[in-house]
Amino acid sequence: MDKSFSFSDRHIDYMKRDARSILGWRYEPRVIFTHGKGVMITDVDGNDYYDMSAGMMSLVLGHAHPELTETIREQAGRFVHQSSWYSNPSAIEFAELIASTLPGDLNMLNYAVTGSEANEIAMRMALAVTGGFEICSVVRGLHGGSLAAEAVTTVGGARKRGLGPLTFPARSNCIIPPFYYRAPVHDEEEWDRISLQITAEMLEYATTQEIAGIIVEPMMVAGGMIVPSKRWLRGLRELADQWGALLVFDEAQLAPGRTGKMWGFQHYDVQPDIVTFGKGMSAGFAVCGAVTRPDIAERSSGKKGLPWAGTYPQDPLPCAVALKQLQIVMRDGLTEQAASNGEIMRAKLDGLRERHDCIGDVRGRGLYHVLDIVTDKESRTPDFAMAERIRYNAMLEGVVLICVKNYVRLCPPSVITVDEIDDAIGRIETAVMRAEAGYPRVSDVSYSGSLAANPVSRKSA
Repeated sequence: MDKSFSFSDRHIDYMKRDARSILGWRYEPRVIFTHGKGVMITDVDGNDYYDMSAGMMSLVLGHAHPELTETIREQAGRFVHQSSWYSNPSAIEFAELIASTLPGDLNMLNYAVTGSEANEIAMRMALAVTGGFEICSVVRGLHGGSLAAEAVTTVGGARKRGLGPLTFPARSNCIIPPFYYRAPVHDEEEWDRISLQITAEMLEYATTQEIAGIIVEPMMVAGGMIVPSKRWLRGLRELADQWGALLVFDEAQLAPGRTGKMWGFQHYDVQPDIVTFGKGMSAGFAVCGAVTRPDIAERSSGKKGLPWAGTYPQDPLPCAVALKQLQIVMRDGLTEQAASNGEIMRAKLDGLRERHDCIGDVRGRGLYHVLDIVTDKESRTPDFAMAERIRYNAMLEGVVLICVKNYVRLCPPSVITVDEIDDAIGRIETAVMRAEAGYPRVSDVSYSGSLAANPVSRKSA
């Protein structure tokens, strides 16, 4: 049942050159990709793989979508970059279209290049408007890699190690997550009550009580795809109001349409004060941002370095491509398609869970789910090595997955078909069976990216 990779000399040469010249997180083997089409991505040797992470969760329309390709070609021949002291039609139209998808009066956008910057803009707005100093975040949340965004990130791992003396000090990682699968009580409503009660006490006793903002992902993806109840998220809204803090929803992983709603928070009937976007809304280009109400924008302008600018935000080329992608998502009903195809994908993943003891739980919404890999269903003990084996074997089967700690993510482009879902998950099941049989014999989870398990405590292969 064992199976191994076979790479050409040219491919191996690229792998070695990549290791010598680029400092970056890499899975093993260090496959080098050259191009993609739709939901497929192709390596140097011409091998095709299902891209079940949509790039870095950014390619809602998949690879080389013809209309996006034409937009890139046309815009690149006309206008690529400009001074951020001015604007351009694409930036204006993209901002207007985003505002049209949001409830209430969330219609003022401050552009950024990265999701980290977008969240820092939101934090600056909260500080500027409230006069507070602390940004409170959810344990198991991820909000970016810049120093301030990293400070409110609480997924642990090598990405934070050694940064303590540099990180943004006025923050409290004090919100207890609604992680029902690993809660000490196995009653969702009861854990909502307990976790919100502890959170309320932490806000009172573990902060300065000068709380400017509360930041949360409507689904905490990197922390384990934690899907809160409406009750829990509404409780967090009430706590923000109680402390006079702004509520920030980080939608970088979720919008547009991936969860079966245009914005992930729309599943909960809870209105944020600020919503940030990146990844999926970017069409794979460096265009992100924070959207807020006009009154917050006006009150924060001229304070805390706002509005945020820099060299590249709202450049014509990325804005034109992101605008075209959002237009296509809306025109082609891809939000509704993510909801319907997501039900099909979820049913197939639930089938995997029923057939394989190493899959303890399946969590997510729409076309974004996580397999929680465990030693056994009874103990629910995370099994990092097994998850890494599954990822490795999936590559052998022609499926690219993201594996972080014991969480295997599935986030395909929203254009994926039912037949493609069926084929990809069939291949994943083969990977699971091979992993259960102990293949590959050596599997080092330290290669599982910036959120890898602590090498001191990880489960050995």
